[in-house]
Amino acid sequence: MSIITLDTKKLFEELDAISYTLQSQVSSVDEQQLNSTPFKDSWTPAQLAIHVTKSNNAIAQGLRMNGRPANRNIDEAVPQLKKMFLDFGVKYKSPQFIVPEEGNNDKQEIIEALKRSIERLKTLRNEIDLSEMISLPPFGEVTKLELLHFVLYHTTRHVNQLNNMIHLLQNKHHVNNNNANSKKI
Repeated sequence: MSIITLDTKKLFEELDAISYTLQSQVSSVDEQQLNSTPFKDSWTPAQLAIHVTKSNNAIAQGLRMNGRPANRNIDEAVPQLKKMFLDFGVKYKSPQFIVPEEGNNDKQEIIEALKRSIERLKTLRNEIDLSEMISLPPFGEVTKLELLHFVLYHTTRHVNQLNNMIHLLQNKHHVNNNNANSKKI
């Protein structure tokens, strides 16, 4: 039997950094913009944060599952996950169980729920065997290490989307204010 040594320091640092960035972005948006759609058929920034929270909570459930020894390289799927989620030109449909509800959301509640989901993942990553493999829809056979890489790339994708949303909403707000303040001749 071989012993697998994982160097997870870099992964954990990247997860912490992107999670902090997402929390900061959500915190920086005012409540009105948080619940505004930047363009047709878009989620609001609040819904995006709720989606990431739901996803994190689902991943945490997966990490808690009893696993078995991996029958392949434990990071084999990482390049595919990275390629898939960091291709910002491609749109994906979320599984229904992590689709956010519509409606106005309380900023503080969203931030607190997001923080709890991130803390749950931080705690679990230090308590579990990341080399274990589980069967988890929609991934199929996946290692717990690959699930943490998914969180990294999924969150990075949504940080990028949130940056775009914030930019569009701030420009929309700026244009609306300029139109309201302009004088008619």
